[in-house]
Amino acid sequence: MRITLQQLKEQGDKVTRADIISIEGKHYIARLWLNQQLYMLSDNEHQTLLLPSSSAMNELLDHYAVPNRMLMHDSAYNEMIGLEGTSSDPLRMPTKGAN
Repeated sequence: MRITLQQLKEQGDKVTRADIISIEGKHYIARLWLNQQLYMLSDNEHQTLLLPSSSAMNELLDHYAVPNRMLMHDSAYNEMIGLEGTSSDPLRMPTKGAN
């Protein structure tokens, strides 16, 4: 499911956590947990919102008072050294408000 910036403005106080996800280290997207459901942050045209850095995403989420943020980055180590990729847990680092 998706949530637009306008909807986030109206419901931002109900967001319990944001996962800021690195896409190949170039772009960052946000998944928001709202009412125990997962939403992809989208622009007003319902396209996934891509930002150039995790700090840009954090600054945007500051405007909507989104608490508990985690930066998530998938490891591609096995693929980089020529081994078959594995489904390992992503690296998770707290950013703002994370416990």
